[in-house]
Amino acid sequence: MQRRVIHKRGSGWEGVEAEGYRPGAAVGIARHTIVGGWKPEPGAPGPQLELRFFELEPGVASRLERHEHEHYVIIGQGLGHAVVGERVEEVAAGDVVYVAPLELHQFINRGEERFGFYCIVTAARDGARIPEREEIERLLDSPVGPFIQPDAVPPPLRRGV
Repeated sequence: MQRRVIHKRGSGWEGVEAEGYRPGAAVGIARHTIVGGWKPEPGAPGPQLELRFFELEPGVASRLERHEHEHYVIIGQGLGHAVVGERVEEVAAGDVVYVAPLELHQFINRGEERFGFYCIVTAARDGARIPEREEIERLLDSPVGPFIQPDAVPPPLRRGV
């Protein structure tokens, strides 16, 4: 049973263990799954949405990726850059970022403090897809080139591995 109220405690939430961005990848990112969790199919028991909070150390970036599901991202702390498609925007606490299905995206800590954001996604969803080398080369020559970090996080693991 999902708890109805999850209290913020210090740098986390009561009863929520901080996880790495990806198992086995120490990349300076903590992920807190506050509500829900990944589901293999829609309609599986439990919340149908997942609320996560990601915290990035200074200079660290999330994975440059895309997927079929959309994201709703709310910046909670710090200063960052949001790369969405072929645009980059400075973001700070309170800003909201919408990432459409299959839109390439990455979040980068541009400040001296931790950069944190809430991410709301469907619980039953596809996995991350990293861009092909040709697309990365094209992006590096575009306005987002100076900001993206294509190798910030190792490629995703297949579900169930």
